[in-house]
Amino acid sequence: MYWKLRIPLFLFIIGTISGLFQRYSEIILVNTSYFIKSAIFIGLIGIIFTIFEKSKINEMKVHITIGIGLIFLGIFIDYLMI
Repeated sequence: MYWKLRIPLFLFIIGTISGLFQRYSEIILVNTSYFIKSAIFIGLIGIIFTIFEKSKINEMKVHITIGIGLIFLGIFIDYLMI
């Protein structure tokens, strides 16, 4: 059974970026409001996802275990960065 990479890659990106923002938000975004940090977070996810759409990475078909592995890897990275 094969699955397109769109959903697993999106969840992996959200987990990874969320972990990085939780860990390094004080270093990267000094003296900014919560609203600006949220906008940058959503914008960065949007930019990365748009790059994957334009380069057709999201259209690749992978085995379902690889997709589930990507999802759990994103959750794991987010969990490690807390």
